[in-house]
Parts: sequence; structure tokens; C-alpha cells
Amino acid sequence: MKKKNLKFLILFLCGLTGVLAILGIFFNKTENEKQNGLSEHYDVSSQNAIAYVAYKEGKPQLFLHNEGESMDTVVAEYDEGTMILDPTFSNDGSILAYITTNKDKETELISTVHFYNMETKEITDVFTDPSTITEIEFKPDRSSLLYLRAGTFENYSPITGKRSHDFDVYEFNLNQKSHEQKTNLQQYSIYSLNVAPSGDRVYLGRDDDSDVKTAEDSFQVKQRIFEIPLDHPEEMSVISDPDREVSIFSFTITPVGNEFIFQSISNPDEGGIFEYELYKYNLDTKEETQLTHFGEHVSDPVVSADGNTIYFMLDKNFAKGDSDYHLYKMNIDGEQIQEIVLPNSKVEKY
Repeated sequence: MKKKNLKFLILFLCGLTGVLAILGIFFNKTENEKQNGLSEHYDVSSQNAIAYVAYKEGKPQLFLHNEGESMDTVVAEYDEGTMILDPTFSNDGSILAYITTNKDKETELISTVHFYNMETKEITDVFTDPSTITEIEFKPDRSSLLYLRAGTFENYSPITGKRSHDFDVYEFNLNQKSHEQKTNLQQYSIYSLNVAPSGDRVYLGRDDDSDVKTAEDSFQVKQRIFEIPLDHPEEMSVISDPDREVSIFSFTITPVGNEFIFQSISNPDEGGIFEYELYKYNLDTKEETQLTHFGEHVSDPVVSADGNTIYFMLDKNFAKGDSDYHLYKMNIDGEQIQEIVLPNSKVEKY
């Protein structure tokens, strides 16, 4: 009797294990497949169309949002092993450029730049490169694209994990179909590539490490905005306030070119979780103004073509888990804040 009970128990446990294994395979999701909701990648055209990236079960989708239309248009969708980065409109709003790159950088580095024609609704591949391309910007005359390219994916130091680095600015001539490296910075990180209205220079964010001489000095490095003349990149200089004690993160330049809207920490000395807000810096007067006061994580500003409106992302779950991005807009002085209703976002008034 005992042997029969033991045999029955063994068979029951084996069966239960098999069922649980099948259910585990069925319900288990990879990290890629768990990615859902709005991302921080978006842009606004001169006609106020909004291009944005959202994820559904790990699959990236590129949407177009037009005020007054009942549904958003799906421009492109890719598999869960791909990311869509930095949708960017041409100055006249006729072309939407964007980047696709693979999530798994351990196997290979590969990125493709695409154009979506707003009139014909057609997508064309502009070029593919064995690297990680993170940002693209049109020159004002649409003769070429400027882009940020990272050529390696490895450990930057013994205490950090593998990441893309060796960043530099490159230019792709759209007529000649040729690439040209414009800087030789080999930076661990470069971000917020902006092209001046004149088209002869770019602005970008990076570590201001010019005075680093020892390992101890590196802990005091601040992130600032640099100006780089494209024909004379050796004349690179800090254009943000060189005495600012808190780093500058994502930023954009106004259409006139005399002001920066940037993200920075508003409570650097309080301890606990940092709060990120938007600020405005006037290059002529050297005056700085804090624009937002959410006490959360505001980032990725975009200024409208007429210079009157600032768009930005608010992460309502910052430092608590997966990001929960919501898109907002306000006037250039930080007033009349309102949320732009997009899929996977909740409406809240401030």
C-alpha cells in the first residue's frame, strides 16, 4: 500500500512539474517582451504633428499624432529585438527620420536610418552602419544629416557594465551618399545633438573633462553644453554657464538660437531621490530661469518652430520601477502647462 502511495505521489509530482514547466514557458516573458508604454523618444514638426515611440510587449511602434484626429497613425513597427530611436522632422516637416538599432549589443552593433515621407507615406532606408547611432539631426538646408555614433560596446571601467561608447559626431551627405567624421572626441557619452539655425555648428552635451588630471578630478566633472564649429571642430568651447555647479542633461536650442532649454537637478543638496526640472538659459543676458516645478523627473525638451511652446516628457515613476512617460507642453515662459493625451498616458492637470 505504501509503495502504491509513493508511486502515485511521484507520478503526481512529475505531472505537476510538467504542467508548471509548460505554464512557465507560456507565461514567461523576456525582458524585451516586458517593455510597454510610451518612451521618451519623440519630436514635433513645424506643422505641430507629433511623432512618438511606444512599445507593446517589447515591440517598438512609431506613431504620428495630430490634434483633432481621433486616432494616431502607425508609421512603423518592428520586432521585440529592435529599438526605435530619435524620430526627427526636417525643418519643413516633409520628412520624418528615425533610427532602428538592435537591443542586444553583445552579438553585434547595427543601426539603420530611415526616412518616412509625410506626403507619400513611404519608408526608405537611408543608410545602415555597424555601430550604435543614437541621435540624428537635419542640416537646415536638408543637404545632410548629422548623427551621433558609438563605435564600441564594452566595459568603460572595471566597475561598470558594458555600454556603447567612443561617441563622435558624423555627417552623412544626402546627395553624395558619403559619411564624414566631424569630431575626434571618443567620448564615453554624448547627448542632445542640436544643429545651429545657421547650419555651420552643432551643440551637444558631454563631460567637461578639460581640467581632469587625476582620478580624483574625474569625480568633480560636470556635464555642460558645448559648441562645435563643423569646419573647425578644434575650436570647440563650453557655451553653457561654465561656473554652473550642477550638471546639464538633455537640452534643446530655441529656433532663434539665443536660448537653451535644459534639464538639470533642482535639489542637488537635499539627499534622497534627485528631482529633475527644466530651465531656460539666455546666451545674451547669461540669465537662467527655472521653468518647471513638478518635483519629479522632467526631461527631453522640444521647442515648437514658432518658438512659443516647449514640449517635454514627465516620468511619473522615476526611481520607482519601469518608466511611466507622459507628454506635456507649456509656453516658453513655463506657464499654461497641460498634458497631451497619447496612448498609455493618463490625463492630469496642473
